[in-house]
Amino acid sequence: MTPSHQHADLTAEGRGCVLCSVNYLAGVDEAGLGPILGPLVVGGVTMAGPEGTAPWRLLQRHVTKLKYKKGKVRVADSKKVNQGQNGLLRLEETALVFWTALHGQPPKSLHEWLVLLGHDLEPLQRCPWYEDLELLLPLRADHDWISLTGEMVARTLRNGDCELLDIAVRAVDVEEWNVLIADTDNKSKAHFHAYAEVLGHLLRGLFPRVGKDDACHLVADRCGGRSHYRSDLQRLCPDSKVTVLSETPGTSSYNLQQQQGDVTVTFAERAEDRAFPTALASCCAKYLRELMVECINRWFQARVPGLSRTAGYYVDGHRFLSDVQPQIEALSLPRHRLVRVR
Repeated sequence: MTPSHQHADLTAEGRGCVLCSVNYLAGVDEAGLGPILGPLVVGGVTMAGPEGTAPWRLLQRHVTKLKYKKGKVRVADSKKVNQGQNGLLRLEETALVFWTALHGQPPKSLHEWLVLLGHDLEPLQRCPWYEDLELLLPLRADHDWISLTGEMVARTLRNGDCELLDIAVRAVDVEEWNVLIADTDNKSKAHFHAYAEVLGHLLRGLFPRVGKDDACHLVADRCGGRSHYRSDLQRLCPDSKVTVLSETPGTSSYNLQQQQGDVTVTFAERAEDRAFPTALASCCAKYLRELMVECINRWFQARVPGLSRTAGYYVDGHRFLSDVQPQIEALSLPRHRLVRVR
């Protein structure tokens, strides 16, 4: 299984491995690092399949990469998928089709999805806007189409001897983010701390599976402008021997060696263009963020007539805060749970 037939240099087989019985490919990406409202969300996806399999090519009857095509879901950078008036619909189709391919059915609500993802809901529900998480899903997509397409994607993967092993999505909401900033006094460190939870989850799932003759590659989008990750990976995987393969301005690669097998971890710019699981992780992360921002918008719009929606980014986020400031003061709303300090 390759990240992309257009980027074979990122694959284990591109380095000359011809004896691999199974290839594992994983990806990590985030959504929402820049906004001042709503969560930072990190997504992770793991797949397995025969050496040389390119997921975009295998799934071409159901999946498109470069542009939307009717009857298909688009797996690409979530910022490209979530464009225009139908952006959220397209994003929802992508996330829920693959969730259905893995689990057999889409979640019925945001609350159910967060529970299935393993989130602790108590901290979220300290925020009035998250008290009711019963946002019914799908929000815009057709449930029957999601179910049918998810089943067809799962069948195509099986027919290609491939498997979707895991979809992990972790929301770091504003209060938790602000605590990370206070603890680290560094946005880059707080970012990687959030990233590392999903990264560690995927690696813990991979190491028991990977054998000596298997190839395993995890491709993560770069965390800001940083180029050096060896010490962070060593702390994350203390039982592994972490070796630097390369550290360049655009790509940093490492070998994590354990007794049973090795995992290559690459942090790359535009990783979602290079690796299918990274692109899918990007879409899942963005979809969960959009749902949680939807809760914020609905809660405040129910209390402030005529309030315009926000995506939570800096300029419009401050406009939104100015519009709801009387409500914040009147209800003594916890601002540290609504607005990021950085």
